[in-house]
Amino acid sequence: MMTQLDDLNLFVMTVRHQGISAAAKAAGMPRSRVSRRLQELEKALGCQLLIRTTRHIELTENGRMLFDQTQASLNTLNTAMSRLQQRRMQMEGPLRLAVPAAVASSPTFISMMQQYIERFPRVNLEVFYHQHSVDLQRQNIDIQLLPSESEVINLDYVRQTLLPFPCCWAASPAYLSKHGRPQDEGELKQHSLIASRHIAAVLQQDLSFRLRSDDLHIVQQLTAQGMGIGLLPEVFVRRTQPEFQLERLFGDRLAMEMGLSLIYSSRTFLPEKTRKMIDLIRDTFIQLNQQS
Repeated sequence: MMTQLDDLNLFVMTVRHQGISAAAKAAGMPRSRVSRRLQELEKALGCQLLIRTTRHIELTENGRMLFDQTQASLNTLNTAMSRLQQRRMQMEGPLRLAVPAAVASSPTFISMMQQYIERFPRVNLEVFYHQHSVDLQRQNIDIQLLPSESEVINLDYVRQTLLPFPCCWAASPAYLSKHGRPQDEGELKQHSLIASRHIAAVLQQDLSFRLRSDDLHIVQQLTAQGMGIGLLPEVFVRRTQPEFQLERLFGDRLAMEMGLSLIYSSRTFLPEKTRKMIDLIRDTFIQLNQQS
């Protein structure tokens, strides 16, 4: 019959503390429970391990052999378990994120990475560009940001929808002066359009784009330089540098909302450094929604 490791551990503790009461106190358990577990261990092994007296305990020959054979192994096991628990709580080492290129180049994402690095300087961030769902566990990725429309490769992973990025059409004053300002979305077909590949793919309209890129900074810069009308997250339009002014088109109407999902492999066994990044991402998107 298989015995439980924690029963063996209680046996070793009882020998080391020279009594069941002392072992129970060290383990934070009632004495009766420790005594019962030791009896179950003896029953499982088919031999007596301890000679119990009023004041102390003695080892039988079988008990001495078991103690000598197991205490070193249990010490190693307990040390390993303690180190694993400490490692889970440590704020150091690598933290790997998979994100679409368009998201990685956004001011919001860059700001989040800056905040995290400043708060936790011993954590080493690694950012990988992935447009589609990855197997987090096999590829050793801690967190993925994924467009909400995308399928997740492993349905057991945790998926949380973040508040969406509102997107709008915008153009530079120079472009509008040269080509005219469209009065509604129907006139966009008469203009050169620029967008990220993902945003353009999600937008359900019969539009032709002169340029698509995974890098939103390219879309922003080319739009600001008068190369066309850009489809951009509002945050890119609001934060354009003074020398690259953009004007939002069609009033307050949104072109679309770009949804993002936060993906990670487990709620239960999250390292603390991963949990802190998840909290930062959630809080950032909540603040963005409050500002809009």
